[in-house]
Amino acid sequence: IALGCMYNNLEDSNPTAGGYKTAIEEGLKYYRAAKSLLQDLADCRDIVSLQALLFMTLFLQATSNLSACYSFVGIALRSALRIGLHRHLEHEKIGVIEQEVRKRVFYVIRQMDIYVSTMLGFPLLLNIDDVDQPFPTEVDDEFITDTGIMPPPLGTPSFFEAFNAHTRLMEVLGKITKFVYPMHMQGQPAGKGDSGTTSCL
Repeated sequence: IALGCMYNNLEDSNPTAGGYKTAIEEGLKYYRAAKSLLQDLADCRDIVSLQALLFMTLFLQATSNLSACYSFVGIALRSALRIGLHRHLEHEKIGVIEQEVRKRVFYVIRQMDIYVSTMLGFPLLLNIDDVDQPFPTEVDDEFITDTGIMPPPLGTPSFFEAFNAHTRLMEVLGKITKFVYPMHMQGQPAGKGDSGTTSCL
């Protein structure tokens, strides 16, 4: 609800600074309520609590509170790693719906790690080499059931085609952050090794 308050006036043809301030103030009421309900933010041990934390993080991002947002991304990422969302657990007995939720939650966190870390000039919190979780299946919710994933009608676009494309773009940004703007070793010219950087990208 807090996040919804931020976008409630998008259809307003004449948005004002006062309207934006009101949206933030209204959203903060719900944000504080959500934060009080979670109590121990560092102890998210299930998907539902992690999703709630993610919405709070998205609200902080929407209000340009990137410092707090970065802290929450770190908590969310470590909680996701503890639950095993970064791994493809093909031998575990996990239902189809839960598998897709795990993928979606993880890659939202991954996108936010890359985006917020890059904006603040910090190194990424997770190395992509430690991830073997596949992208979410490019099928919308109505085609996913407990028994399996039904093929959508031909020509039916899925929201997750765009989501996965955005994730790939964010991975490019992550590589740029890692290889183009690294901390150079003492005495090493900034341009040295450019050919290797180009090959990585």
